[in-house]
Amino acid sequence: MKALVLTLLSLSLSGSLLCLLLLAVRPLLRRVGGTTAAYYLWLLVLLRLVVPVGVGVTVSLPERGTEQAASSLPAVEQEQMGTPAGTPAAGDTAVTAEPGEPEGAPEINPTAPRTSAPALELWDVLGGVWLAGAAGYLGWHMAAGAVFTRRVRRSLLPPEPREQAMLDALAKGGRVRLAHSRLVDTPMLMGLLRPVIVLPTGGPALDNLPAVLRHELTHYRRRDLWYKALLALVTGIHWFNPLVHTMGRAVSLDCERSCDRAVVKGLDAGERRAYGDMLLALAARRRLPPGVTATTLWEGKRQLKARLLEIRDCKRVTGAGVCLMAAAVLLLGCCACGLPEWRAAEPAPVSSVTPESREDPYAGLLARYERAIHTQQLDEGQPALVAAVVNPDWIWGKLAGLRCGIGCARMDLNGDGVEELVLGWLDAELWNMDEGYVFAIYTLVDGQPVLAVEGWERNRYVVGEDGYLYNAGSSGADQHQGNKYRFDPSRADFLELVEQTHDVETEDRWMASGTAIAATPLWEESLPAGFEGVLLGEEPILYVADGAEESRPVYIGEVPALFSPDSPYAAVGGWAAVDLDGDGAQETVLQITDVGNDIGGYLILRRKGDRVCGYPSGWRTFWSLKTDGTFLCSEWAGTKESIVSLRFTDGGYEQVEHLTAEGEQFIFTSFTVEGRQVTEEEWQAAWDAQEQKPDAWWYALPEKTE
Repeated sequence: MKALVLTLLSLSLSGSLLCLLLLAVRPLLRRVGGTTAAYYLWLLVLLRLVVPVGVGVTVSLPERGTEQAASSLPAVEQEQMGTPAGTPAAGDTAVTAEPGEPEGAPEINPTAPRTSAPALELWDVLGGVWLAGAAGYLGWHMAAGAVFTRRVRRSLLPPEPREQAMLDALAKGGRVRLAHSRLVDTPMLMGLLRPVIVLPTGGPALDNLPAVLRHELTHYRRRDLWYKALLALVTGIHWFNPLVHTMGRAVSLDCERSCDRAVVKGLDAGERRAYGDMLLALAARRRLPPGVTATTLWEGKRQLKARLLEIRDCKRVTGAGVCLMAAAVLLLGCCACGLPEWRAAEPAPVSSVTPESREDPYAGLLARYERAIHTQQLDEGQPALVAAVVNPDWIWGKLAGLRCGIGCARMDLNGDGVEELVLGWLDAELWNMDEGYVFAIYTLVDGQPVLAVEGWERNRYVVGEDGYLYNAGSSGADQHQGNKYRFDPSRADFLELVEQTHDVETEDRWMASGTAIAATPLWEESLPAGFEGVLLGEEPILYVADGAEESRPVYIGEVPALFSPDSPYAAVGGWAAVDLDGDGAQETVLQITDVGNDIGGYLILRRKGDRVCGYPSGWRTFWSLKTDGTFLCSEWAGTKESIVSLRFTDGGYEQVEHLTAEGEQFIFTSFTVEGRQVTEEEWQAAWDAQEQKPDAWWYALPEKTE
């Protein structure tokens, strides 16, 4: 295990140095040699991170055995470590040879203490932690990708004949298919072995379709899906290295920029502008769930500026660019040959005092679950979070899809004195904790929580009244199996199979034998003070339209029609309670969504005495809403972006600009901070500080009003 850990650290260190070097030269390389060169140079970094071949570079490494011996002996005994071999140290049992006994035979002393078994080696612990992290990261990503891919493939619909004709003309006999799906919001290429270009239902327009197809076909011809799969594998192996995750984001950006470059090469300025407008039209779309291996036309708002710049400044690679690329390849190739070698260093005393944590060992895990509920995303930390707990409807979408509460309880499932943490549902139509159903069981291993049992809708677990754990699994209408387990943390899989059945009646009897679990809600939302009646639909809102002199009463169920009067899909997607003007009183912001979760706008609720007034705001406001009431506001066509807060007036409100950037198509040339003209660097520093502020949380509308 020691050799494995040292090799892994060597690869990670040399790969990190190579990554830093490429990040440093990447801007110049893109400017002179093009983004495509930077994109493919990342392959050298990926290979460096997984191929243990190179010229040795010595790095000192503490010798653990010597350190441990030195730290555990008194000062007098440490001096004896330098005596000749065979001289007993203080406290050691003397070894003598009796007459007639072979020399070296030990004297048997029944009162001498027994030598304890050797302690677990540090390298075994580090290797186990790395292996668990890699397996969890890769396993979760593979599972998330498989679930998403299966759902999308089941929802595929054939394309229109004109769309198929466009693909045939551009693909020229390729194996890639074309289809539509209601589950995607942006065009994408998915499938390593069976590639398919998936278009969202209802889009894009035929005028934009050739550009979309050229973009995704470029990904297909360059084998970008395989590139991304390699990137995911390397990230899983080096999950502990933050630079590897930074590299992953850089590779994704360079991938899309180089693809944009290939698509717009040869187009005139008008055609490039149309291509950029298409990217802008996708700016409100959602991103894919983490773990999905696919290329999408829209990866996120943060990449938009860089991609638009690439489209605008696309130039032919010059001779100087070719020379620079060749020099970069040689430089990175030479650096990639270095591989650190570890050798023992001189012993150094270490402290034998280990601080003990008195905190709840499950507190951090429960906090991660609470955040996952609000962000609607499972983080990549360890131990893994269970998707069925966070979203029992198995819908990766808006928080309103969460129809039931989540409960947790601590139970000693095997009587060893260690409490397990069980999680499940409280208010679902089926499979609640008061019937014994649980969908996640965590136990403690070396004082740390570990996911022992994971359930989902086709793999349910019940804690029986007799102490056994019962399981019902199904992979189809006629394929099911019941299992009776004894929970055993000493086993690698934590479960000892006691009995198994394929009989439906036996399985149903087992699952009906659950004990009622006294669970407490993991998270309870409370409506903002002063707005309870409005959000529950019991009190009206005095709606003040833009430019109107008088208000009119509306109930919350009527709010969506104020923004999308002709759409049956408009709805209130969520609410956030924030003090928008800094007066110490919270306002409530309603987010109105339309078909496909497109944002229709916002309604600001402000209490005036015993009334609640409502003021509409456009859909380009309240992006990145922070807890201090500031948010991002954007103008059409990317001519202006501002961080603003609100100041309320007698007739409504006005925006107060704090950070402003102005230009054309998100290419900004003028910058101000609090009304003062500043440089781009000063503005960027203020922007970075804004992004570090905590985000406001958006909550689902109470079910009573939906």
